[in-house]
Amino acid sequence: MHPSRMRFRPAVRWIRGGLVLGLALLALSGCRKFTRERFEMIQQGVDDRDDVRHVLGKPQFKAGDVWHYEDVDRHVNAQISFGDDGRVNSKQWMDARTGEWEGRSPGAPEPPPGELREQRLRTRRIDD
Repeated sequence: MHPSRMRFRPAVRWIRGGLVLGLALLALSGCRKFTRERFEMIQQGVDDRDDVRHVLGKPQFKAGDVWHYEDVDRHVNAQISFGDDGRVNSKQWMDARTGEWEGRSPGAPEPPPGELREQRLRTRRIDD
């Protein structure tokens, strides 16, 4: 093999390796474990902590027997509560964009009946 060709072989390997690594990182960045569909897979009274971790991933933080998940970019969060037996006791889903709030904490009183109201706010830019 010609000596000039041998000089470029390691460079080609580095470029290929970089491309493969870049594509792998791009593929992984598009995979989100914390989604509404995956949240719906969690079953109360059936799944335990290991099941929840496998389906939704590691929680952002834990407060006792309550695990908190959130995605600030999509404005959604969820809470998963575990009972004394280690199984899911309750789950809540909150979406700030749509105002959706499903589920409630265990032991929380029923919300009082209310009426649906519409509120409109005006905003004004002051930096113009």
